[in-house]
Amino acid sequence: MIESSQPYSTVTAILPGAIVPRVMNSVQQQQGASALLWKARGTLLHDHWLKRFLPPVSPAKSMLQMLVPDHNVKRVVHTVAEEGSMHRQAIGAVYSTPCEHLWVGKDYHLWPSEQGGHTQSETTNLKEELSLICAVVGHQQSDKVAKAAVNAGAHGPIVYYSEGRGIRDRLGWLRITKETEKEVLMVLADEADVEQVFNAMAKAAELHLPGRGFMYRLPVTQGLFNLPGRVSNQRYTANMQQMINAIDHLAGHTDWRDQTVFAVGGSGKGVGLNVALPNTRSEQTYVCLSAIAKRDDTQRLMDMMLDAGAPGLNLNFANFSAAQEGEVVAGAQINQDYGMLRCVVTKDLAPNICEAIRDQAEPAGITDLCLMQIAAPRVATYVPGRIDFRQTGSAA
Repeated sequence: MIESSQPYSTVTAILPGAIVPRVMNSVQQQQGASALLWKARGTLLHDHWLKRFLPPVSPAKSMLQMLVPDHNVKRVVHTVAEEGSMHRQAIGAVYSTPCEHLWVGKDYHLWPSEQGGHTQSETTNLKEELSLICAVVGHQQSDKVAKAAVNAGAHGPIVYYSEGRGIRDRLGWLRITKETEKEVLMVLADEADVEQVFNAMAKAAELHLPGRGFMYRLPVTQGLFNLPGRVSNQRYTANMQQMINAIDHLAGHTDWRDQTVFAVGGSGKGVGLNVALPNTRSEQTYVCLSAIAKRDDTQRLMDMMLDAGAPGLNLNFANFSAAQEGEVVAGAQINQDYGMLRCVVTKDLAPNICEAIRDQAEPAGITDLCLMQIAAPRVATYVPGRIDFRQTGSAA
């Protein structure tokens, strides 16, 4: 494996399945473009008081993830936004996340670094002050965490299934006591709301208890999301999320959302809603490692990462789609399955895992491989021995 000298970012799109072929056709007009495609679902809570006790509505969604050179990111994001009709309510989302480091095998299909393809008018108003929150929890907890996110002001989380790997695989016959099925909840949030949403989700997930999962936050350079969180009462022509987005657009900023209350005749000290939150910030910094390889190579790659010190992994599978490769299914170019492995580790442990993969992958015959390192400014999980171990890390 070699480290790429060209800066890359991941561009992720969340769309209804019917729109995906049209978006992919536009994106793949650039020679060498490719994407990973997998299924997900949205989350809609009932607004009517009598229906709030029912399970959330789960509209079907599809997810596209593309590894794009930085100079092409803006064009690709605008292409997805325009072709995916992101101006329409409840369509989906698109966002880009920068990679700190990228390593690729000699046979991995990587986007070309040269500029090319058609250009968009780029009239879409993209947001820049965004963050992505990812929560990995058991499927019994996902509804509770999703409701907490929506009640804290977020859109309905996007959810997809994954498999938890790590400690369970080494328990022998005791592995029957620990389930492998996990659900990943993804929430895009404005910087003004991200701390409130993160804390609400961490509390609902009960991450202060062992074995409940973990959460992390990733930076977003630019993006756009138009995802609802509630099935509103039909007597209103717009829901609360639509009104908030409209005010954001008219004001040109989100400062008006600040709920801090200032004394007007006293000491001048500010009193806010978050004043009672414990200060548990740590000097430890974290990164998210993502490894992508063919499905048949996933188990060996997983063993390499666990042996190198990865505390646990989450695995999901996706279809690979590339221009002029594979067969056409429902208007999209579909190729073979790939496995996507993710883990969140401390920044001092990440080089050991990356070095182990770089040294062992090619001799083991794994040459169609991609390894990415992305900064994770905030992490929440169980840490034994701490009084408050729900929030374990935050970048300085």
